[in-house]
Amino acid sequence: MTMRPMRPMRPEDINRFVSPGYPQISPDGRRLVYVVQTPDAEEDRNRTDLWITAAAGGQEPVRLTNAGGKDRLPRWSPDGKTIAFVSERNGRPQIWLIAPDGGEARHLPTDQAVASAPEWSPDGRFIAYTARIFERPADWQPYPGAPPGDRERAAAQAAEDGKGPKTGKRDVSEVKVITRLKYRFDGAGYFGDRRSHVFVVGVPCAGPGASGVAAAGGTDATDPSRARMVTSGDYDHEAPAWTPDGKLVFTAVRRGDADSLANQDLWLADPATGALTLLYEGRGPAGAARVSLDGSMVAFLGHDNRYRGSTTPSLLVIPLAEALAAGALPLGQDQATDLSGIVDRPAGNPISSDVRYAPMFIPPVWGEDSRTIYHLLGDGGATYLVRYSVPPLSGAPALGPAGREIPPPVRLAGDPGRVVSGLDYAAGRLVYQAGTPTQPDELYSAAADTPAVETRLTHCNDALLAEVAVAAAEKRTFRGADGWEIEGWLMRPAEARGDGPYPTVLYIHGGPHGVYGSCFMFQCQVMASAGFAVVYTNPRGSQSYGQDFARAVVGDWGGKDYQDIMAGMDDAIACGVADPGRLGVTGWSYGGYMTSWTISQTDRFRAAVAGAIIYNRHNFWGTSDIGYNFGDHHFGGTPWEQAERLLSRSAAAYTGKVVTPLLLIHGESDLRCPIEQTEQFFLSLRFLGKTAVMVRYPGEYHSFQKPGHKADRFARSLAWFEHYLLQ
Repeated sequence: MTMRPMRPMRPEDINRFVSPGYPQISPDGRRLVYVVQTPDAEEDRNRTDLWITAAAGGQEPVRLTNAGGKDRLPRWSPDGKTIAFVSERNGRPQIWLIAPDGGEARHLPTDQAVASAPEWSPDGRFIAYTARIFERPADWQPYPGAPPGDRERAAAQAAEDGKGPKTGKRDVSEVKVITRLKYRFDGAGYFGDRRSHVFVVGVPCAGPGASGVAAAGGTDATDPSRARMVTSGDYDHEAPAWTPDGKLVFTAVRRGDADSLANQDLWLADPATGALTLLYEGRGPAGAARVSLDGSMVAFLGHDNRYRGSTTPSLLVIPLAEALAAGALPLGQDQATDLSGIVDRPAGNPISSDVRYAPMFIPPVWGEDSRTIYHLLGDGGATYLVRYSVPPLSGAPALGPAGREIPPPVRLAGDPGRVVSGLDYAAGRLVYQAGTPTQPDELYSAAADTPAVETRLTHCNDALLAEVAVAAAEKRTFRGADGWEIEGWLMRPAEARGDGPYPTVLYIHGGPHGVYGSCFMFQCQVMASAGFAVVYTNPRGSQSYGQDFARAVVGDWGGKDYQDIMAGMDDAIACGVADPGRLGVTGWSYGGYMTSWTISQTDRFRAAVAGAIIYNRHNFWGTSDIGYNFGDHHFGGTPWEQAERLLSRSAAAYTGKVVTPLLLIHGESDLRCPIEQTEQFFLSLRFLGKTAVMVRYPGEYHSFQKPGHKADRFARSLAWFEHYLLQ
């Protein structure tokens, strides 16, 4: 039988990749609900629908919801008879309930737009969630000296913002009044005068033995007034998680200087009384908390802020029941046991992919014995599903971890050529999300006691992969600055003829603590299909190589990190794959900074594409949503203290030396690396008569969301490199 030849992968194929994620196993371990994200090119948005299948495999997945592709964040009720999820099917994010066998979903109405996953109470009677609301006393004014009626303006704006996406003309003032240091965030926009609070709503017909889905008409628990605000005050509260006795643990910084702090605290709330207790006050961030099934401990993600934002994130555990009984709250950093620090690798999945659907922070998952935790651990260019055994936390002085032996994590799934990026566990069953350089993420299942026996549950992209050419990625190591060993990956053209050399594009990751690795990279596959070799590396600064490696980039952007990256390019030339006369370079965010820096330092590249750049570190400090703390840490000071230092490692200081044709790509709503950075570089180059093109994408933040914009970005990058490297 003659095999049909593979066709090249094209930029528009980005809108054919289907991404499964957010796996959730039923309490009895038998069923799995998950989310499937599908690009909708006609409506220029991503659809998300719920699917269900047998957690152990052997059953064809079935679509559970099909109401316009706006369903996400599923959670099983404790009795396994109901799935709660968040949907915008009625115009704004709300909680809906559906039986796992299907049927009509029921609306659980709330006055607030729901901003988090719906978290069931242990008895199944309530659901906790977060929402951003306006909560100010009647005599509050936005600032001293504000004009009369300014409180009414703020309240009206907050009410309008709480309705969800804007359509048509607004009936309230669009004037923005800013008084906070942290007043906007990329992907979320301007905060205004709303704060995030924790709410609890009653579930009709819920409880032991109940279905959890209300009959038509429901009970008075369907009244939105029954949604009770658990927190209060001019603070933000996030990520609620229930304790076995019906209390809530959540993240908050309930201090007046919260906007200037890098740390976060854990709080404990009693929904019945409204009492709030400071549970954990650490030196760094704390989030994604989960309470053990026996209520004795809390596991969460965080670190001690030793190296500020460059500190390797850890999986931490603190005693809860004993600390409450002893009245020893709040606990501090010294009472937290670091489970992942023993291997000096980051908790979670730090490795990026452009066709993945997964949350940024994966909460830890407790086993039934309340002494086992399942989580992810990054190591080099791979991420593993691991099992932690929690040592006894009781009986030590001041409830601290001193003298306890921390067992290293046991790797259950993953290998150096694979990235695990999501997981869940229940009743002895593990389900996880994983991919490789040639296989986008799919869902897999294994029994926790025999993890080596794996069953693949989904086949979302098999049809597409059967028709397109896919290039393999060769992992390489080479010596960077100071003789450090650096890892990288090398792709030859998908339909390579001969041994090379080939025109080659160098990819530089973001961060600078981002990581490339053993996962699917669509943009690299498109280049390989078009006849390019591709090089991508993990220079110093990349996470998953240890704390010293990660923080080595701080204060030295454009220094030894640049040398590490160029060493990767030199390695590809030395092995005969890359043609030194036909080189291109590209990157996004920090990778955009480094692309801009590279072409201001060398003329070895014939073309460059820089996305979401930092061009001038001096004014990035005050225009980025995180510039004031990120820049102070990474750049080595403020613009008024270290003006020359900030400028000397900016491409802005060397624009006159640039000879490489440059395509600049940026989202107009980017708050992380504001578009004025691209505007500066473009205008400077054009003023000097150099070759530069600026492409702007309306409505896009730092990470592009619209399928049409993604395809256009990849098409323009490919065409640019084809013109300059293949002519």
